Amino acid sequence: MTIPGFFRRCYELIIKRPKGSLDFILDTVSYLAKSSGVLGMPVAVTIEPTNRCNLRCPVCETGTGILGRPKKDMTLEEFRIILEKIGRHLNSILLYFMGEPFLNKDTYEMIRMAGKYGIYTSVCTNGEFVDPDKLIGTGLNEISFQIGGITQETHCVYRVGANLEKCLTNLRKLVALKRERKTANPKILMGFIVMKHNEKEIPEFLKLAREIGVDGASVVEPCVRTPEQAREMLPTEDKYWLYDRRAFEEKGLLLPRVTGGDSCPWIYYSMTITAAGDVVPCCRDAKGEYVMGNLLRQGLGEIWNGRRFRAFRKSVLKSKKKAALCRLCSGYRPPVLYNGN
Repeated sequence: MTIPGFFRRCYELIIKRPKGSLDFILDTVSYLAKSSGVLGMPVAVTIEPTNRCNLRCPVCETGTGILGRPKKDMTLEEFRIILEKIGRHLNSILLYFMGEPFLNKDTYEMIRMAGKYGIYTSVCTNGEFVDPDKLIGTGLNEISFQIGGITQETHCVYRVGANLEKCLTNLRKLVALKRERKTANPKILMGFIVMKHNEKEIPEFLKLAREIGVDGASVVEPCVRTPEQAREMLPTEDKYWLYDRRAFEEKGLLLPRVTGGDSCPWIYYSMTITAAGDVVPCCRDAKGEYVMGNLLRQGLGEIWNGRRFRAFRKSVLKSKKKAALCRLCSGYRPPVLYNGN
């Protein structure tokens, strides 16, 4: 965000006044000043209801069994404790990280609890454990069903162990319930994880999404961790690459397509909270190797502007290229602030 862009954004926020506006403005001041501390509090967080999953996706640390964290479901009481500490600042929560959120039976109540704080709540799912009857009345704002193909055969190449029909049955039922109740929420999305084996199915995916009647459909660029995975999985079309294709094809290097220089807005506006309550800088830290603190035992300010988080921001500002966590990141813009929940 440029300085002129900052003033335009501030004007918009003063007029619309969405939840978290003041913190967003203060976060932006800190980001533009390249400060290691942040004047405002985080306005958008990721919270992990569980790090368990029923699938074995070959890029995912959970799916491959290398997550390195004990399997854990966040309890409703733990979620309540965390919300009491951060809820008044938050504009949005993504209830999803390194597991299938609906394996935790308390996720439905977590959504309701977040809604009481006026927080825009979204979730991403493989769709197999969604209970549409339970979900439709929770007040969830947005849900994305992400598939890996439009046939069982192509879907389970990446979504190993998945049942496509089970996912689509739950999706269709949720769409039907939303129409029946004539409600705006949740916004129902479909995502298609595009890879070399399924990219020819994109037109059929978009057709399927229209037939089901979802509110939006998108093609999701795949993430990989190694050059070997890149050669096996990345699609042929450049527009679906998050990585520098020239560097990869000429030198065998897996590098982000967009680096954004030595800055990262995300660590000024957001953080990720694991099922155990640990705070890590962002979704890149799947294994929880950069723990900034624990919200079940510490206060928000103590962590957000604590020694570890300030040191991490300093390391990114000094040289993002040398920050191991940022090695494959293509960069993120400041989060969207939603009006109302």
